[in-house]
Amino acid sequence: MKPWLGAPLLALSALVIAVGLGVLLRWRVRAWLRFSAGLALVLLGVIGCGVGGYWFWFTHRRQPEPVREEWFAGVRYERWVFQQPRPVVAHVVRVDLQEPGIDFLVTPGQPSAAGEVFADTTSGFAARHGVQLAINANYFYPFRSNHPLDYEPHLGDPVHIVGRAASRGSVYGNPAKDLVTLYLSRDHRVSFDQPSGEVWQAVSGLGYVVRDGAPVAFSEDGFNKVPYPRMLAGVDATGRYLLLLLVDGKQPAYSEGLTLEEATNLLVKQGAQTGIQLDGGGSATLVRQDAPGHLLVVNTPTNFRIAGWERVVATHLGIYARPLPRETRR
Repeated sequence: MKPWLGAPLLALSALVIAVGLGVLLRWRVRAWLRFSAGLALVLLGVIGCGVGGYWFWFTHRRQPEPVREEWFAGVRYERWVFQQPRPVVAHVVRVDLQEPGIDFLVTPGQPSAAGEVFADTTSGFAARHGVQLAINANYFYPFRSNHPLDYEPHLGDPVHIVGRAASRGSVYGNPAKDLVTLYLSRDHRVSFDQPSGEVWQAVSGLGYVVRDGAPVAFSEDGFNKVPYPRMLAGVDATGRYLLLLLVDGKQPAYSEGLTLEEATNLLVKQGAQTGIQLDGGGSATLVRQDAPGHLLVVNTPTNFRIAGWERVVATHLGIYARPLPRETRR
């Protein structure tokens, strides 16, 4: 649906409602026919107004303001807002791996013939495990996203993950060609491809985007070249900071997304020495605890062009962190 169609659809639907009301009040035919035809037109117009009004709002939303905040002890957040080369809203989280209280949890596996995990939203995972921050992680299958009545997985469905994952030493999934695994050791050391010691926490992504502090050479496939919602994860040269970058996309005038090269350049700008690409698109979700017992979806995920509709995904990376000292909050 084209961005400019919202207003014309809204106007046409209002006209249909007016015609329907005219039929109900003035059409000189049998009562049942007048009522049926008029009501059908009014209902059609109301539905059209709803769709047109939503689409107009969806394609004309104002972008938020850039912000920089300390969320938790050792966790800093920045929201970047661009208008060129297209509207973009990006979210960057910087986690100090040496900060006391920082810890991690990947979705615990429950392997079976039907899948390695049970599908859940990112906010559902965060609520269930009490983490302060969570993102989605591995690609997965089966996956279908045709419309709100035809999609999978549903909440609680068993799904297979793409690549390897681990949760508190329990490993599931399998390494695969062209995938890269990000390992987090028990003492919070980050490594790629090979764990630093025992396998403790791990998620996998669709190849490197940064190596040795520079963007890698990307293939020429369409997915890499088009603006798209992205989720990248990396580590700085010191190994002290875990970097998470999420880019909202597929939302005209608000955030149309970035190419993979553009998103990678932002990660490098944040000091990434090594980075990988996690599951993006409508899966890309960032959730934080903004009050005890209350979770906030920080970005604007889009499923079926519905802003804020969280996708049910496979694995997640959760972060535990301590509250900020009182003097820091003020």
